[in-house]
Amino acid sequence: MYIAACCCEGELVNRIEDWRRARNMVAIGNLGEQVAIRVLSRWGYHVLATQEDLRGGVENILEMPTRMNPEDFVCVSPDGQLVTVNSKATVSPRASGSDRDGNLLRPRIAKGQNTVEYTTVRGGLPSPVDGEVDGQVLKVDLVLMRAQLFAFDDAGRLYAGGPVENIAGDVQTVLRRYPDCPPPGPSAYDDL
Repeated sequence: MYIAACCCEGELVNRIEDWRRARNMVAIGNLGEQVAIRVLSRWGYHVLATQEDLRGGVENILEMPTRMNPEDFVCVSPDGQLVTVNSKATVSPRASGSDRDGNLLRPRIAKGQNTVEYTTVRGGLPSPVDGEVDGQVLKVDLVLMRAQLFAFDDAGRLYAGGPVENIAGDVQTVLRRYPDCPPPGPSAYDDL
């Protein structure tokens, strides 16, 4: 079993491990997003919209056909910047771990997700944006039960942009809230 059993009760760990073995990436991703919205709120981010809030409305917002998906979160950061945050949950031992400095291993992102153009279009979905929108990535490591925020440098490379936080309590809260099914994607309007 790869999941940090010391952090969660056996039954909860077994659910995550079952999703990992079944390759249920929707359940794992939704759990990661549910944890991420709690962490972001605790860190002082104001979540304006989530992917779940905007899903299905992108074509209407852009007034053109598109296969584009919204970003996981559109937020106002603690310093007042409009940002998009991409939640990346992992249950893979290969993608889990820490570097020499104690930071989580950098999350992997799809090609193009590290560009200002990408984040600006998605940041403007809830409301038109005047200027650029920065992107951030919140890694949710469900093996170590830790989360850390990453930011992009000018070349589009990720770097650790915040402290590592224990998320075991958040994972327990989410899994207990949805005892009989995988959690849904979160909404900015959910009562956390």
